[in-house]
Amino acid sequence: MCCHRLYIYSVCGHSALSPAPLIECRHASIAPGQSYSTTCELIAHPYQSWKLEQLCPSCQQRRDELMGHFEEAQVVKFDEWRWKVSYGMPTHGKDYWGRKADEREEEEAASVKSSNKDNRLIVFSLKRKNGRKSQVKR
Repeated sequence: MCCHRLYIYSVCGHSALSPAPLIECRHASIAPGQSYSTTCELIAHPYQSWKLEQLCPSCQQRRDELMGHFEEAQVVKFDEWRWKVSYGMPTHGKDYWGRKADEREEEEAASVKSSNKDNRLIVFSLKRKNGRKSQVKR
């Protein structure tokens, strides 16, 4: 039993053993064109298992191909001149919101003038007020 390193790809859930064994057993017979022994059982030691936070190479290649097809198929076209916006003052006068702001200011000024016509003198005191009525001796 030759001990290999185990790679676990957590995104897709696949796993793969390392191509060459970390520890060869005495029964290992690796042919010149191969990277592992055909006579031994492939095992992985828990301390030699690596968890990788990515896709395995075959899933990554498939994902890249699919995303390439999507990017080629989905092209957004628009007329840039229709989306240009000017935030300056219009040449013909105030716009809708400018007129509304002026009307609101005029209404506030009119309400202040009407409230000032009463001309009542209102005095505010910062002293603490006593809630009990004073008892005057007569």
